[in-house]
Amino acid sequence: MKLLNVFLDASVILSGLGSVTGGSRKILEAGRSKKFGLFASKLVISEVEAHLPKVKVSPSELFKLVENKTIRVVETPPLEFTLKFTSLTLDPNDAHVLAGAVISGSDFLISLDKKHILTRKVKRFLSPIKVFSPKQFWRYLDRSE
Repeated sequence: MKLLNVFLDASVILSGLGSVTGGSRKILEAGRSKKFGLFASKLVISEVEAHLPKVKVSPSELFKLVENKTIRVVETPPLEFTLKFTSLTLDPNDAHVLAGAVISGSDFLISLDKKHILTRKVKRFLSPIKVFSPKQFWRYLDRSE
């Protein structure tokens, strides 16, 4: 069976680092045990780094995820490519997340951002990439087995 590739939004990484339970943490743990290929762009990792104090997590925790390749960091998509996604979301600053999921060749984009990313419009446009919250992702996998 093909290893599933999953692109993570900053919200999922932060939630996974800030909690010992929950769907986001479970995704990070599955990535650590190589059940999935986890990806994030350099810009997503920078966003996570900037918000670590909010979840009271040491930067070393993020560094470990990157260093041991639990999360593989891909280049931030070029601006010209990212601009193609700005009309899909209410917040054009989230376009890089959509572009990153496409550029990384991921099968899934996982986010907690209901307002800007987990929308019908984004899901339709990014298809065949599946756009889910962590909870939806785990439900989908449970049904697929």
